[in-house]
Amino acid sequence: MGKVVSYRQKLIELAKIYKIEKVFDQNLKHTTYDIEIILLRNNVPIPSRRGYLSHKIIHEVIEPFVQLIKKKLYFNINKSLKSFYVEQKKKVSININPTERITKFFDNIKTYSKFIIKKFFDGIETYSKFIIKKFFDGIETYYKFVITNIVNFFKILSKTIINSLNDIYNFKVNENFIKNLFIKGLYATFFVAFIFSGFYIKDLVTDVDSLKKSMETKSYKKQEKKKLAKKLENNKKDNFKDLTKIQKKEKSSLQDGDYNLNTQTVLNLFEDLEYDLKHVRNKKKVKPIYFTRLPKDLSAIKNITEKKETFLQILLPLIVAENEKIKEDRKYLLKILKDNESVESKKWLNKKYKAYKIKDRNINELIEKIDIIPTSIALAQAAKESGWGTSRFALEGNAIYGQWTWNGDGIEPLEKNKNQNHKILKFPLLRASVKAYINNLNTHRGYKSFRVKRAELRKNNKKLTGLELIHELKNYAQNGKEYTRILEQIIKQNDLDELETVTIDDFKESNQLKL
Repeated sequence: MGKVVSYRQKLIELAKIYKIEKVFDQNLKHTTYDIEIILLRNNVPIPSRRGYLSHKIIHEVIEPFVQLIKKKLYFNINKSLKSFYVEQKKKVSININPTERITKFFDNIKTYSKFIIKKFFDGIETYSKFIIKKFFDGIETYYKFVITNIVNFFKILSKTIINSLNDIYNFKVNENFIKNLFIKGLYATFFVAFIFSGFYIKDLVTDVDSLKKSMETKSYKKQEKKKLAKKLENNKKDNFKDLTKIQKKEKSSLQDGDYNLNTQTVLNLFEDLEYDLKHVRNKKKVKPIYFTRLPKDLSAIKNITEKKETFLQILLPLIVAENEKIKEDRKYLLKILKDNESVESKKWLNKKYKAYKIKDRNINELIEKIDIIPTSIALAQAAKESGWGTSRFALEGNAIYGQWTWNGDGIEPLEKNKNQNHKILKFPLLRASVKAYINNLNTHRGYKSFRVKRAELRKNNKKLTGLELIHELKNYAQNGKEYTRILEQIIKQNDLDELETVTIDDFKESNQLKL
């Protein structure tokens, strides 16, 4: 363990190094503070105890003030007292009675006190002037130092530039050197162009692959229709009823787009198209791939994260596409309000009043209703209601959101009360289920508070976020607040809020892939 050295000893060591002999004078008996002052006066950097600033204040402010008091004020007081004593001695007479003598003495004391106070404040004034002068002298010295350094810098800079220009002017260039430099520049340009063209070719190949897959899908549909025609031809001799049943079944299968895609086929397709959620989150673009139904064996994926991502990849383009249609409608509606209504716009408005169930043609209500559902909410509810795409209703009837019906085509729930006679609404396509869900939130009276809150956010120029609106959907399920709390948890755990600004990449009918 190292030896502990006292602060005083450190000061003495510094005095030895800088050869300050006064510190070692035994007759003076210096205190630690005295040694500090001596070192500071000799411009010796001392170790920090109270700090350099405190030493500067003591040495350059307090000590001069004390010396001033000692030299000037004390001298003046001492001199004044002596003169006062002499004057009093002269003035005092034996003939003056004691009462007058005492009165005169106190008058003189009063006069002298005024004199002392005046002298004191004169000393303070002198010291203040001294401090202010020193302060401004310090500032002046500092600015002179700064300006001098700036001038010197520009002198050196200008000299360097002039010398460099002279060197360039007088430089004799070798002909071979120029030739080599030019050739290397061409090589570098070619190399950079080659790299950037590689990225362009890669994007071009990706687009060609997407188009190729789209054509293959259309070709597959044509082949299925040809197979159906052959099958019908071969079965002409069979029973007419059986033939009709087969025809209806096959045609329905083709119309619904059910090609018996399993999960592995879907995953392979995503891989071929380079479609993954990480890329979507970064680029905020999703490919227009529209599935008509979910894979039957989605629940067979053992990896929970992979299962969730596959479900989100299938649903995301459908939700975004519907929201973009609503955005177009809203944009057109606001345009109509600015311009005069035309015959065409009146027809469009009548159609929207009917679609959004507005009987009194209230334009403000239509503005409130024609708006998007945040993507994070739509995905979270789809995940909750369909068990991440594995529920019986989702697989058999594309019922992603578990909407009820009392008179439509539906699936009978296995568990329900005797008083309940509802069914789960069935849809021919996944996109139809998404469209019905968005329309439900935008029209049903049970979600009025959701639409009001959404309109308030619009009015205040705030973003429509799922976490801001999710708690207005308490009426969607019987457990109310607990239901919205679960949805909030799904959004946060799966970072669904990052998908809210995603748009369709190259939204053209020719580039869409429908499976």
